[in-house]
Amino acid sequence: MKTIVTTSHKPSRQQVLRALKISKERRIRYVSRRHLILRKDEAVLIVETDRISALKNGQRFFFHPSLAVIRKSNIDSGQRDYLIESLDLDGDEEVLDCTLGLGSEAILIAHFLPQGEVVGIESSSLVKIIVENGMKHSENLYKWIREAVKRIKIFEDDYKEYVKKSERKFDCIYVDPMFEHPRYDSSAMNSMRPFADHSTISGDDIEALKKKAKKRVVVKARWNDSIFEKYDFDYIVGSEKSDVGYGVIDI
Repeated sequence: MKTIVTTSHKPSRQQVLRALKISKERRIRYVSRRHLILRKDEAVLIVETDRISALKNGQRFFFHPSLAVIRKSNIDSGQRDYLIESLDLDGDEEVLDCTLGLGSEAILIAHFLPQGEVVGIESSSLVKIIVENGMKHSENLYKWIREAVKRIKIFEDDYKEYVKKSERKFDCIYVDPMFEHPRYDSSAMNSMRPFADHSTISGDDIEALKKKAKKRVVVKARWNDSIFEKYDFDYIVGSEKSDVGYGVIDI
């Protein structure tokens, strides 16, 4: 993906220096905002005053843990959260989130791991930069989010390659590959879609994950995706009303 980095309009010196640092570290071209020309299929990383965002073909992506806030609120009001149920956490586990994405589910999981840790893997460099920056600058977010992000470590990699080369084992491994039949009514997902990894998961991938898990592997999919028919899960957590299910393999 062709990418450039710039700043917001009338940037501070700190913003410019930060953009130049990203340009050097990531080996992507820096363009001052006054000289920026938006081109089709070109991704633009924008260093703003209080966040980093990305823009491509009119779609803007930035870190916003609103989904984590909604889901925690639902849990606090007594509703079920099928991801948390499927992981069946004790609170001290090490969890591998293979597909970090927006980071909302990693934050929710980390909240239920007061003595544990989440390792998040993200293959998109732009998504990783934006989400990691958002988590590092969480001063204005809820206290429980500020505490949860302290227990999240993020690595840029393809999770399929990561599990092959890593010697580390995790108590639980969670993977949320792109759905075969995606919904386009989620503004959060739509904003990330131009920058995301659209690869699917195979039986070999699941077998590789099982070798790195101590307790269980959890795979998220929509009910009309073929994954629940193709692969042998011990059980599936979810309801048809929720639109998605979590296939669980106990180790």
